[in-house]
Amino acid sequence: MSPFKLPQSPRSGRFYKVANRSVYLSGVSVLAFAVCLHGYFFARGFYAIGWDESGRTLDAHAWAAHGIVQVQAWLPFYRICVGLGLKAFPDLFLTPRIIVFLFGLAAIPAAAWLAHELFQSRKTTLLTLILTTFFSQRVALSLAPLSDIMFIFMTLITAAMFARWLRTYSRSALLLTALFGALTSTVRYEGWVLDAAIFVVGAFYCRCTPIGLKRKDLLLFGVILFSFPLGWAMSTSLMKNPIAVVISDAQQYSPWAIVRKNPLVEFAITNGFSLNLIGMISIVQFMRRGEWRYKAFVAASFAPLAVISLAMLLLRSAQTGPSWRMIAVWSLLLVPFTARFLAGYSWPFSGGRTSNVLASCATVLVLSVFLYDAFRIERNSTWAFPYSDRLAGKYLDDFITAAPDTKILIESSKYFFLNIQVASQHPEAFVRNSVPEKQSVPILPLGSSVRDALESRGVTLLVFQDNSYKDFLNRSSEVVKLKTFGPWSVYMLRQ
Repeated sequence: MSPFKLPQSPRSGRFYKVANRSVYLSGVSVLAFAVCLHGYFFARGFYAIGWDESGRTLDAHAWAAHGIVQVQAWLPFYRICVGLGLKAFPDLFLTPRIIVFLFGLAAIPAAAWLAHELFQSRKTTLLTLILTTFFSQRVALSLAPLSDIMFIFMTLITAAMFARWLRTYSRSALLLTALFGALTSTVRYEGWVLDAAIFVVGAFYCRCTPIGLKRKDLLLFGVILFSFPLGWAMSTSLMKNPIAVVISDAQQYSPWAIVRKNPLVEFAITNGFSLNLIGMISIVQFMRRGEWRYKAFVAASFAPLAVISLAMLLLRSAQTGPSWRMIAVWSLLLVPFTARFLAGYSWPFSGGRTSNVLASCATVLVLSVFLYDAFRIERNSTWAFPYSDRLAGKYLDDFITAAPDTKILIESSKYFFLNIQVASQHPEAFVRNSVPEKQSVPILPLGSSVRDALESRGVTLLVFQDNSYKDFLNRSSEVVKLKTFGPWSVYMLRQ
């Protein structure tokens, strides 16, 4: 009998079956709670954290309905995934949110699987499951239809397979790491840096440890990982460089904003506020005294954060939109280490009844702060997609459904008009009055004849929120005001 394998009595076997059943039941219960939590925030009107959500939805709709790619700089996975969803269930408002919700729900067991592959501790795995359910950034990104939660889910799966390979040296685990890593590279550009880090760390680990990995397997690993980035770079080389477009959009901030919004700074502040940063205690302990596989995993997972942060400083650029969006993937990668700390495997909760009580109290505190942070994000995002925008869009939907040829002139000085297009379900019915956030000649100049400006274009409805335009239209005898939704007013051209 192997000295490393304890004999099992029928009673102990029954114990493990009961323990495993309890873990599965706990997992189902946690996922059910996550569904309820998501429904609660959605019912409160938490629809978005910015305007990108509506822009991405319209891009996916244009691809699904007309085969058009509106924004070349956006990687294709979201466009294809949501576009196919819209073909099956053509609701521009609900379908993208259902899709990201499913990815957000799947991220919970994915994080737990990562914890299991790293630590093989039932307690840590269960704590990771619970912490991820409450984690504010996961909750918010499961409500906002962006590509981030898709990227997070795939990154967690990639990290779990990489952790398995570091533990077992399985060829299948290595190739699955490459496969899921390649998928992440189709979602967000950060995936390219993460894939590069995984390859470099994996190759270095092979040279420094006697794991017997064949050179052809390492070559295949790299080919799978970098197939999409190389193909994408070659296919876009004849067009305007999409990465340059992303960088130019990010180079619009003051020096203070560049530092404050830097990913490394944002990671420290955001996770410090939510208390998730205590997971760094576990990471520091592993880096000092842990096995090489833990050091390799930490390097592959978190070195890209430092590389991206340094690159953005050198390029004098910052993240557009909420700056915690980019670092959410690293926040989720940190959660299993936070769970390990709270499970009592790290100082100061490493043994004794008092330490266990303190660990339990700390866990309740962290969960409470996670939930509070979700409400904070919701409160800071109310501007992004107000309920009044949804009502205005539904009102216009009724008009367009009754008269499919209806054309609507909409104020487009800023990107807030995208929400109305999404909520209306008929984005092709809208005519933009001007180019968003640029000085351009509007279709309807202030003080001009409304009928002369719009009649030749077939426009019969107008939707504006700018006070100057609303004052002008309220005084005009050529239009009649139909309805008001928050800041938006709907007008009709008199017959």
